[in-house]
Amino acid sequence: MTFPPEFDPTVYRSLHPDLAGIEDARLIDHWEAFGLAEGRTASQINDRFGLMSLLKSCSSILEIGVFDCPSVEFLRDEKKKIHYADWLDKESLKTRAALIPGRNPENVPDIHYLLSQGYAQITERYDAIVSHHCIEHQPNLIQHLNDIHSILNPGGWYLFSVPDKRRCFDHFIPESTIVDVVEAFYNQRVKPALKSVIEHRCFTRHDYQSSSDPYQSFSPELRLCFDSAFQEFASHDYVDVHCWQFTPYGFKHLYNQLHGLGFVPSYREFCVYCAGAEFYVALAF
Repeated sequence: MTFPPEFDPTVYRSLHPDLAGIEDARLIDHWEAFGLAEGRTASQINDRFGLMSLLKSCSSILEIGVFDCPSVEFLRDEKKKIHYADWLDKESLKTRAALIPGRNPENVPDIHYLLSQGYAQITERYDAIVSHHCIEHQPNLIQHLNDIHSILNPGGWYLFSVPDKRRCFDHFIPESTIVDVVEAFYNQRVKPALKSVIEHRCFTRHDYQSSSDPYQSFSPELRLCFDSAFQEFASHDYVDVHCWQFTPYGFKHLYNQLHGLGFVPSYREFCVYCAGAEFYVALAF
């Protein structure tokens, strides 16, 4: 099976009324010139359900970073093996979910692997690995991608969703570069960098659409924020923040760079699907 194309002119036209009546040849030009930058959906893969539906033929699936939102239960049948992994065990996740408005402790599934104990413990191999808004939290992105590859069957898939930094609270933070990612790999980083903690605590804005750029601020409160972020970093073994900021095109370019330089595994197929506030990545190794 192959992944659906990243650009489908019929889908692109049907989802965006302003493009009605434009022929296919001009639509691809529009998508490349404007659609990508605008984050327009251009494929039948336009939500998580669509992405997960690609896994119907897989016999074994592992979802990592699941918390209380398992996304592949609708695929479960008596012949399919579905496992879950997270940093914490089930009871700890339920306790955490109970403290967060909108979370449901009863949705936390059985946890087969504690990711705090590393990937070497996972001796089973899976046809597919799934994660949602997990990859941007990985302190060492290159190591994460290689760890995922190590627990896949030959020809396995890694399907994941990523927030588009242009359309979330990371809006003002610069997009991550290959230098950032390679530096974390050479330093074998196991926790978010101080830079990431400062960025997350001082420069994110949930109301980014109406906010001024915090990087231009002269406010004394910014210094207080810096001091607070440093104290948090210095007094905790791990601070859960976004380590990376990506756009769809930027992520694809970065992975191809890492692949070309031999940092990450080769792939048979690699598709990135725009979907507004998040984008979806499908890798077939």
